[in-house]
Amino acid sequence: MRSLEKKQTQRAPKGGAARHDSRVLDLHRSTDTRERVLVVAQTLFAERGYRGTSLRDIARGVGIKAPSLLHYFPSKEQLYVAVLDRILEGLEDSANRVLMGRESYQERARKAIADAIDYIASRPEPMRIIWREMTEQHGVGRQLFKRRLPPLFAMGVNFLFRGQRAGEFREEVDPFHFLLSLNSITLGYFTTAAMVRRLWNQNLLEPTVIERRKREVLDMVERTLFVQKPPAGGMGPLAV
Repeated sequence: MRSLEKKQTQRAPKGGAARHDSRVLDLHRSTDTRERVLVVAQTLFAERGYRGTSLRDIARGVGIKAPSLLHYFPSKEQLYVAVLDRILEGLEDSANRVLMGRESYQERARKAIADAIDYIASRPEPMRIIWREMTEQHGVGRQLFKRRLPPLFAMGVNFLFRGQRAGEFREEVDPFHFLLSLNSITLGYFTTAAMVRRLWNQNLLEPTVIERRKREVLDMVERTLFVQKPPAGGMGPLAV
């Protein structure tokens, strides 16, 4: 009898461990499925827009039934906002890493712009969603934009103000309008790529073309924003 009780006691942890392993596996599967839902939804929202995409389309792309999708996101609007929120969070993280660095303001500006172009180039789908949301008057994500975009924009404006006080950026440049212009020539470039290809058969998304575009944008920023330092060992234009 004691021998039987001992065996049962020894087996109990195995059953508990098996149940624990099963719960962990279910959690991983749930997390993986949720991630796949977000990825597929992002692709379809970028291609078709919010109104042109149905939950049934997304579920089919993930390989699950529409009712199963509702377990992760109860409505299409909530799913769309989750996709948009993740995109904006990535932009915030990228900006924070660069703008809060210790290099000179000019170096941080160069790096922030180069990184932004690389970020957008590697993520054309999220940027199409952002651009569509920015240009639609009554976009589904307007409340999220009101909450997330002003702090992100303020971070850039404050960075430019600090650079002006440090004597690295031109004082006559308006930081707010400068950022608006910079947004247009970076984000706008990628959102019009498909139209440019249709009309002029030019591929703006080729790596070599993007690198050239990056150099052109950086050159424009340096000439427009940066306080130019005199050549080393000279006195600028008056040097003889």
